[in-house]
Amino acid sequence: MTSGYDYRKYAVLYVDDEEKSLKYFRMAFGRDFQVLTASSAAAAMEILEREGDRIGVLVTDQRMPDESGTDLLGRVRKQRPGIVRVLTTAYSDLDSAIEAVNSGGVFRYITKPWDIRDLRGVLLRAMEFFLIQRERDLLLREKLSVLQRMLVADRVRSLAVLAAGLAHHIRNSMSALVAFLDMAQIRAAEDALENPLAQPRMWETIRSLARQESEKILSMVQQVAETTVAPTPMFAGVVSLEEVVSGGAEIAGLVPGDEGAVELDVDAGLGPFKADPVLLKRLFGLVLSRMARMGGPGHRIRVEATETVPVWGTPGVRVRITGDGPPWTDEVVASFFTAFTPEKADPQALGLDLLAAFFIAYHHGGDIVVHKGPPGGPGFELLLPFDPEASERPSLEQDCMEKLFVRLAPWEEGMF
Repeated sequence: MTSGYDYRKYAVLYVDDEEKSLKYFRMAFGRDFQVLTASSAAAAMEILEREGDRIGVLVTDQRMPDESGTDLLGRVRKQRPGIVRVLTTAYSDLDSAIEAVNSGGVFRYITKPWDIRDLRGVLLRAMEFFLIQRERDLLLREKLSVLQRMLVADRVRSLAVLAAGLAHHIRNSMSALVAFLDMAQIRAAEDALENPLAQPRMWETIRSLARQESEKILSMVQQVAETTVAPTPMFAGVVSLEEVVSGGAEIAGLVPGDEGAVELDVDAGLGPFKADPVLLKRLFGLVLSRMARMGGPGHRIRVEATETVPVWGTPGVRVRITGDGPPWTDEVVASFFTAFTPEKADPQALGLDLLAAFFIAYHHGGDIVVHKGPPGGPGFELLLPFDPEASERPSLEQDCMEKLFVRLAPWEEGMF
C-alpha cells in the first residue's frame, strides 16, 4: 500500500450466504480493509441503508437463495452509484458475470475458488477507484461553488461600477428635464391668461408624469448605489452573533417575539466574530427583509443558530433563516441573485438585495445556501466563519481539472 491512499477509510461489504466464506473473507482481508459482511441480499440492503456513506466497495456472490448477486448489484447501482461493485461467481455462472461487466454494472468479477492475491489486488484497485471518484466529485463541487461565488460577486462589482458611472450623468439629465418642464408649466400658465382656450391642465399632467418617471429613475440609481457593498480591507471589529442578528432584524423592521415577525433562537455563546459589524448587520437585514416580503402579512420568520460547523476549513456557524410559507419554485429561486428581477411582493424592488447579501457573506469568507422547502426551508442558510482571514477557499489552477481527469481516465476505461 504505497499509493498514498487510506484504504481503511471506507469499508468493504461482502455478501455471501455461506457463513464459512464470510469468516474466511474477514480473516483474509481484515488487516487491509474495514470489512462488513452480510449473509443475504436483504441483510446487505439493511447495512447499506444504515451505513452506506462509509462503504466504498461491495463484493457479492452470484448464487444466493433470496436474490442473485447481479440483481443486488443492479439495485445498489441505482441507489448508490458511487459504490464500486465486484461480483464473485463459479465458472458455471461465468456468462452472467461477463454480461454484468460489459453492461457497466460491475467493476470486476472474480471466479471461485478465489486466489487470495488476485482478489486482494482487485479490492485494492476497486477501493482506489472509489477514492479517486470521491476526490473528483469533491473537487468538482468545490470548483463549481467557487465559480458560482465569483460570478455573483462579479455581478455586484459590475453594478457598483454602473452606479458610480451613471449616477452623476443621470442626475444632471433628470434635473435639466425637470427644470424644462417647470418652465413649460409657467409658460403654459402665461399662455392661458392670453388665450382662454389653452389647456394648462394638460401641461400639469405632463409635468407630473415626467417628474414621477424622473424620480423613479433616480430612485433606481440610488438603490444600486446603496445596495452595492464596499468591502473593508481589514476585519478590525469583533461582534457576537446575537448582536448582528438582532441588529439585522431591527434594520428589517422586525421585532423579535411580535406576532407575524421574527423568532430568534441564537446561542449567545456563539462567537465572537472578526467582522465588519455594519456589513454583517446589513447582511441579516437584507435577508430578513426579503423573507418578510416573500411571506406577506402574518408570516413568521425563524432564525436559528445553535451549532458550530466548519466553513471553508475553519470553525464557523450555520444560521438558518426559514419561513412558514409554501415551498419556493425553481423560477423563484433562479431569480434570487439576478439583478433587476421584479418581485411580486414589491414590484419597485430591483432584486439587488440578495446580490449584496451574497457579496457580504463572500467578503466575510462565508456563503449563502438556498433551501426551496422543508426541512431546511423555504429559506436561507448562512455559513459564516469566526475568522474570515482563516477561510481557505479552493484555488482555481487552470490545469487542476485537466490533471485530475488525465489521472482518472485509465480507471474509467478499464486500463488496470
